[in-house]
Amino acid sequence: MSALRVPTLTQTARSIAGLLSVLSGNRDGLKLIDSSFEGVLRSFLVFAWCWPAQAFLWTGVWRDLPEARPDSVGGFVVFFLQAGFFDLLGWLLPAVLMIALSRPFGFPAQVFKLIAMTNWFGLIATYMAFFPASIDYLIPIPEQLTAVISLVIYAFTIVFYFRLARAVLGNDGLLAAMVTVLLVVTSIVTSVIAFGAMGL
Repeated sequence: MSALRVPTLTQTARSIAGLLSVLSGNRDGLKLIDSSFEGVLRSFLVFAWCWPAQAFLWTGVWRDLPEARPDSVGGFVVFFLQAGFFDLLGWLLPAVLMIALSRPFGFPAQVFKLIAMTNWFGLIATYMAFFPASIDYLIPIPEQLTAVISLVIYAFTIVFYFRLARAVLGNDGLLAAMVTVLLVVTSIVTSVIAFGAMGL
């Protein structure tokens, strides 16, 4: 079943091109996002393309919290398995909540397109977060500046997602804002749970 395969580079380029087109103001870019049943399932496997950057981001925890650094091969494996589980949970939980809320809030017809778009946007958001982290590793800049850059990029990520959600939801700004807040809150809650469960 093709839906159970990691998206190809061609599929990835097509979907990202669609998102960038929507962000530039062309709503027709949404047509490049496959929201069929298989397309939605495949969009969850975009997580595989995000994992290298997410693993890199988790190594930043070791630098900031040396006591959390695994001291054995088994410890490293467990650490990354736990991190991967919570990262994946951060992808699955918003989709579950969107499906649960779609009928009460009146967007059941758009929910699969919204989920597919959210998953593909996750690829962009992950590498946007990767940018300041990589700078912090490669260039000796003040920690405060890194924090400011990260905050600015996070703000842009939220704004970009809102614009995409609004396009999917027929320019309903209020509904798009609700979905955006749902995604942000879910991300924060998942991170808090992850750090707590991993003793960080």
